[in-house]
Amino acid sequence: MTRYAELIQQRHWENPAVTQIHRLPAHCPLSSYPNVDLAVDDADNIIPCSNSRISLNGDWKFSLFVSPESVPALSVCPEFDDDAWRDMPVPSNWQLQGTEDIPIYTNVQYPFETKPPIVPVDNPTAVYRTHFALHEAWSMSQTLICFEGVSAAFYVWCNGEFVGYSQDSRLPAEFDLSNAAHVGDNQLTVIVLRWCDGSYLEDQDMWWLSGIFRDVTLRKKPRNAIMDFSVNTTMDPTHQTGMLTVNTKVRGSYTRVAIQLFDEGADISGPVIADCGQRVVDEKGAWADRCEHSFAISCPRLWSDEDPHLYRLVVSLLDDNDEPLDIEACNVGFRQVDITNGILRVNDEPVLIRGVNRHECHPEKGYVQTVDDIEQDIKLIKQHNFNAIRTAHYPNHPAFYALCDKYGLYVVDEANIETHGMTPMCGLSDNTEWLNAYMERVTRMVERDKNHPCVIIWSLGNESGIGSNHHAMYQWLKQRDPSRPVQYEGGGADTRATDIICPMYARVEEDQLQWGLPKWAIPKWIGFPEETRPLILCEYAHAMGNSLGSFDKYWKAFRSHPRLQGGFIWDWADQGLTRKDDQGNEHWAYGGDFGDTPNDRQFCINGLVFPDRTPHPGVFEAKFHQQYFGYHLVSTSPLMVTLSNEYVFHPPENLVLRWSLQENGKQIVGGEEALYLRAGVAMDYKLLDALPHAKPGREYFLNLDVVLSAAEPWASTGSVIGWSQLALPVSRALPVPTVSPDTLPEVKEHSDHWTICGDEFELRFDKQSGHMVQWLIDGEEQILDAPKDNFIRPPIDNDIGASEAGKPDPSAWLGKWEHAGLFELRHENLFNTVDILSDVVQVRAHHGYFVGDDMVISTFWRYEVSVSGTIDLHVDVNVAPDMPSLPRVGLEFALPLTDSVSWFGRGPFENYPDRRSAAMVSRYLAHIDDLHTPYVFPSENGLRSDVRTLDIDNIRVSGLFHFSVSRYSQETLTEAKHDHELVADDHLYLRIDGYHMGVGGDDSWSPSVHPEFLLSERSYQYSLTLSPKQG
Repeated sequence: MTRYAELIQQRHWENPAVTQIHRLPAHCPLSSYPNVDLAVDDADNIIPCSNSRISLNGDWKFSLFVSPESVPALSVCPEFDDDAWRDMPVPSNWQLQGTEDIPIYTNVQYPFETKPPIVPVDNPTAVYRTHFALHEAWSMSQTLICFEGVSAAFYVWCNGEFVGYSQDSRLPAEFDLSNAAHVGDNQLTVIVLRWCDGSYLEDQDMWWLSGIFRDVTLRKKPRNAIMDFSVNTTMDPTHQTGMLTVNTKVRGSYTRVAIQLFDEGADISGPVIADCGQRVVDEKGAWADRCEHSFAISCPRLWSDEDPHLYRLVVSLLDDNDEPLDIEACNVGFRQVDITNGILRVNDEPVLIRGVNRHECHPEKGYVQTVDDIEQDIKLIKQHNFNAIRTAHYPNHPAFYALCDKYGLYVVDEANIETHGMTPMCGLSDNTEWLNAYMERVTRMVERDKNHPCVIIWSLGNESGIGSNHHAMYQWLKQRDPSRPVQYEGGGADTRATDIICPMYARVEEDQLQWGLPKWAIPKWIGFPEETRPLILCEYAHAMGNSLGSFDKYWKAFRSHPRLQGGFIWDWADQGLTRKDDQGNEHWAYGGDFGDTPNDRQFCINGLVFPDRTPHPGVFEAKFHQQYFGYHLVSTSPLMVTLSNEYVFHPPENLVLRWSLQENGKQIVGGEEALYLRAGVAMDYKLLDALPHAKPGREYFLNLDVVLSAAEPWASTGSVIGWSQLALPVSRALPVPTVSPDTLPEVKEHSDHWTICGDEFELRFDKQSGHMVQWLIDGEEQILDAPKDNFIRPPIDNDIGASEAGKPDPSAWLGKWEHAGLFELRHENLFNTVDILSDVVQVRAHHGYFVGDDMVISTFWRYEVSVSGTIDLHVDVNVAPDMPSLPRVGLEFALPLTDSVSWFGRGPFENYPDRRSAAMVSRYLAHIDDLHTPYVFPSENGLRSDVRTLDIDNIRVSGLFHFSVSRYSQETLTEAKHDHELVADDHLYLRIDGYHMGVGGDDSWSPSVHPEFLLSERSYQYSLTLSPKQG
C-alpha cells in the first residue's frame, strides 16, 4: 500500500515532468456493447447506454482542507469515518456549493505568484469519498474508472490501494481498478488539489473553479478487448464513391476484427473481417495488436454543417468461431477537409465560417455541463446562423462533440493550453522541461476526439506565445492526422505552426501593433505575395456588454475576398455566476464579487447571450449578417425580388418567403411563396403585378422573411432564419400645402417666466434657465423636468477600455471625456427671448456649457409654438475644437410614469447607429420595462434609432431621431456595478438624440468606434416636433 504521506512528499503537483501516474493511454470513447443490435440502436444516445457502464455521479462525502499536507493521512483508508462530513454532488465545483473557498476570475493575470512550477502553499485540497458495488459479472473483466474532468490535479485510492494521479482538467483520466476493486462493496477516495503546475497552462480568461466537474464512470472491458479505433473517410473527386478506413487496436489472444456500417439502422456493408498484423506494418514490422479495414461505399451521403448525416459504425472483436468478444461503435460522417489554393474546403467546397467561441459555463453550476445544457446552447447557436464553434480554450465535455455531429456544427478543437499571464508569454512554450506536458494535452485530445466529423481543425491552444513546444506539437499533429488542418494564433497568427492565418481582433481597415508584432488589416494580410493560407479570425467582434458595432464590415470583407473565410465571435455567453448580496438580492457576479483578489472585474461578461442564455440585442446583428440569404429588388412593376443563397451543400427543404408591403410601418398587402432552393442558386420571385398608389408623406418598405415551414432538429416551425427590408423607390404624390392659422397662442410675460397658452395647452418658459419647465395638455402636466441638452451616456464597456476605478485609461473614450470635463459641465443661460411671428410664437434660448472659464459647447434652441399646441423645436450645437467625440447630441427630460410606448422606427430590439442592420423600420409597441436591456454591468442601453414618430402617454415626438426611455437616471446607470443595484425613479427619463456615437466592438480595450460613427464634427443641427398625441 502506498501511503498518502509518502506521495505528498514527492509533490507531483509541482513537477511538470509528472503529469500522471498509472493513467491509461487516451482513446476514443468506448462502451463495450453486449451485441450488435444494441450498438446500432444506441446511435441517437449522446451518453452511451450499455450494461458495461456504471455512473458514479451523485452525492459523495466531502471535506475541504487548506493544503495537501493538512489532509488526514487515514482518509484514504476504507474504514475512515466520514459520517460527519458533508455531502458534495458529483459533478460540481466546490466553490459553488457553499464551501469557504471562493471563485476567482482573472483574464490574463494568474491568481498566484508566477514561479513555475511552484504553486501556493495554501492550496485548498478536497477529499471525496464514496462507495460502489460490483456484481459477479464484473469479476472476469477489466474494471476501469474514468474521470472526464477534474480541476486541477487529483489522486485516486480504491479500497485503500493507491490507483493513480492525473492533471489536465479538461481531458479524461482513466485508471485500471482491476487489482484494487472486487465483487461487492468498494470504497473510493479521490483527493483533489486546487492548484498544480498544470494550472500554469490553464490561464484561460475564465473563473478558476475546482473539483470533480464532469462525469465519473466505471466501465468493464473483457480481457480480450478493443482498446481503440480510428475512422477516416475520403471521397473520389465526383463524390460517387466514399472510402472508409478503420484502424483498430486490440488486446488479448484474439485478433480477428469485423466492421459493419449501418445507415438509419440498415446494414449497408455486411461484416468485413480482417486479422491484426496483416496491413499495419512499419519499419519495426507488423503490429500484432492492430488491423486496418478499408472498403468503398457507393454514393455516400456526405456530412456537413448543412446536412449532418451520420452512419453507424460497429467494430467487433471475434473469437475463433466469429462470435463477438467485444463490440464498440461510433457515428461516422463521410466528409473530408483540405486547404487547396489558399481556401479551406469541406467536401471539396469552400466554406465560410460563421463561428463563435464558447466557454463551458453555467451561472449556477460553473464548469458543469449536462447534455441538456449543451444541447440548449447548440440549438441556440444554430438558430442564430452560426455554423462553427471554437472550444475556447480547452477540449469540451464528450457529449458536446456528439451533439455537434448530430446538429451540424464545425468545431475547432482546442488543446487545454494557455499561459497568457507568463512574462514572457512564451516562457513555458519554449522550455523543453514542459514539452511533455504540452504534448500530452494535444495528443490526448486528438486520440479522444479523432472520430468526430464535426472536428475539422485542431488548435494548439491559446495565447501562449510561440515556442519550440508548439512546433513539436504541430509536427506531431501533421504526422498523426494529416486529414485536418492545424491552427494556432500565438506568435503573430501566421507562424510555421499554423495552416491558417488565425489572428484575434484584427480589423478590416486598420493595421495594428501588438506585443511588437504586426496585426495587419485582414484584406491586406492575405494580399502579401508570400502568403498563401486562408485567414479565419480565431476571435473577433468582442461582444462585451453593449457592443458589436460595425460588425457588418467584417461580413462585407468576408464576402468580398474568398480567402477571408470568416471567424469566431468572442464569445457566446456571459460568464456571470449566480450570487446573493448582503441583502439577499440574487444577481450575476463577476470578478471581485466574491472577494477574489486579484481579479479582472467584468471582463468575463462579454457574451452574445446572458448567463441564462437570454439573447443580448447584439446577437440579432450577428444572426442578420451571418444569414445565408441575399435580397435584391429587381423591379417594382411588377414587384419582383431575387433571393440568393450561400448554402454550399443542402439548404433546408421546408422554407417559405414571407413578404409584407408596409406603408408607414403598417402592412397593406402581403403573402408567402414556397421556396425550393438549390445550393448557391439565385431565384426570382414575382410578388405583385404593380405597387399600390403612393400616398403623400408616406414611406414604403418591402419586408422579406425566410421562415421554416416545418421544424428542423435545431429550430421550430415558424422560425425566421433570414430577413431583410427593402426601401421601395415609389413615386410620391405632392404633399397637401399647409394653411397658416388665423390665430396665435396667447403670450404672457411674468417676472421670472413666460407662458404661452392655447385652448387645450399651456407652456411655461423659465427666464433664468431658458428651459421649458411646464407643459400642460387639458390641464394635465406632461413633463416633470424640462428638456435639457444631453451630451453624455453612462459608459459602455467599449467606452471604459482598460480604465479602472480612479485610473482612467487615457486612450479610452471614458478617459478622454473625463479629461475634457464632459461629466462636469457648468451650464449658463446666455440669452433667451420670446418673439411673436406671423404664424407661430417663437422662443429662443442660447445655452453655454463651461469647463472652468472656457465654453466648450454652446446650443441654440428655437421653439416655434402654434395655436394647436404643436411645438417645432430646432437645436443648433457648436463644439469647441479640442473636445473629443461626444457620446451623444440630444436632449433629456422627465415624464410621468406610463406603461408603454409606441414608435415608428427601427426595432423591436435595442439598436445603435453602428449596429442597426438587423432592426427593421416598422411600428412597435413595448412595455417600458422591456425597453431596458439588463446588461450585467449597467451602462447606456435601450436606444432605438431612425425613429420617425414616438408616442408616449399624451405626447407625440416626430422627426428623425433616436430615443430611449428609462426609469433610471444616467447617474444611476453610471454608478451601479450590477443591474440589480439600479434603483428606479418614480418617473421616466425620455432621451431624444439627434446624434448618437456608435458603440464599437472590434475589441473592448482600444477605441473601436469607426470614424463615421464618431461625433467629431464641430457643429450639429436637429429638429423635432412635439405635439399632443392624436387618437
